[in-house]
Amino acid sequence: MSIYSTQATTNSCRISYKFDKDGLTSFGGAALLIDCFREHLNVRQLLDSLPIEKAPWATYTLGDDLETLLVAYALGIERIEHMDVIEHDPLLRIKLDLDKLPHKTSLYRALDRFSSPEHVDALYKINKQLLPALVDSSKPFVLDLDTTVETVHGTQEGSSRGYNHRYPGRHSYQPFLAFDGNSQALINVELRDGSAPSANDIVAFFRKTLQALPKGINLKYVRADRGFGSDRFMKTLEEEGVKYTIKIKLYSSLVERMERGILWQRIYFDEHKVIEVGAVGYKANCWDTNRRIVLVRSTEYATNGQQRLFDLWDYQAIATNLDWAPEDIWRFYNQRCNSENYIKELKYGVNIDNIGKEEFWPNAADLWIKCLAYNCLLAFKQRLAGKAKRYSLARLRRMLILIPGIITRHARRWTLHLPRWWPFKRLWRQAVQV
Repeated sequence: MSIYSTQATTNSCRISYKFDKDGLTSFGGAALLIDCFREHLNVRQLLDSLPIEKAPWATYTLGDDLETLLVAYALGIERIEHMDVIEHDPLLRIKLDLDKLPHKTSLYRALDRFSSPEHVDALYKINKQLLPALVDSSKPFVLDLDTTVETVHGTQEGSSRGYNHRYPGRHSYQPFLAFDGNSQALINVELRDGSAPSANDIVAFFRKTLQALPKGINLKYVRADRGFGSDRFMKTLEEEGVKYTIKIKLYSSLVERMERGILWQRIYFDEHKVIEVGAVGYKANCWDTNRRIVLVRSTEYATNGQQRLFDLWDYQAIATNLDWAPEDIWRFYNQRCNSENYIKELKYGVNIDNIGKEEFWPNAADLWIKCLAYNCLLAFKQRLAGKAKRYSLARLRRMLILIPGIITRHARRWTLHLPRWWPFKRLWRQAVQV
């Protein structure tokens, strides 16, 4: 008899289905999040202070709309169009003090109220007030600067063609991002078109980022990718007394300088790879001054352990005003790779690359709300114990947020009933006690 006979299906357990139960939630952990957001970070109070008003007869205040959006993004809702899955969630209604969550059309209209750079700047100021709870003033402050490509699939205002590795030739945004290299906190973000940034754009973003730093924080180091390697930006850092490591492109004159001979130091090798470093003084034609350049080259062996037929090296160049050994410069700069992980958290954790509006400033506001959700989640993680502080947003949701539950009320008191079998209830109890 074949193992694929129909007997297995006829003996399966039949279950009937009814949509007839009240008080159920899919987001039991939202209670922890909202308590942290409101009581520890005062998010609702900050949102209510925005200088944008709705009509006095409106069903929801702007604070209601934006807090709902922020919580939804923190829960992993990808876009406003998907809000219908939580609109009637009983736990969210109770914790947000609403009879029903705002409809998605109300949330779209809330973003439309951000119609100018001054309105979007109000969200920057809210983030500035969150940062003291995230940034550790006892450590030397390291600022990691980066950009990312957000491809648009329409005719969004302000988008343009630029570098787009995944979708060459497509219109996109390319926002600036500034992170604290120690705490992962997002210090500043700025939505911009998809073209390569100018030196003026970079310096303006950097100065605004400095204004966002909490009192008592002195910027010591800046790490940045090749898009920030302009002479004017490096000169600005030098005038501010900030140490930097910035990757620059391999100018033809720099390649010629390498061909004349460099003292290479081998810092890593095994049966698969070799890495060597060196340093030279160099002045590009577009620079006003000579700077120290740390050069890194690497090559890989074939899988059989034999060296490649040709002596092929991959090169990178790092401009710096630090006097450390080249190896230390390389290792310090490589820590900037963590910012790539932070950007992944922004993309896969709060979906910053899902563009929901046609207009530029509402999209800029939406980006800021998602970044506020990211920082709020980061503050929530920092209050957890042990290795839970390092969990990705996806893992955090799986363990603490996406928990089925039932809401009941007895003697004017609400109770959230969670599964007895939940494997992470010990971590939940720890989070409640914080």
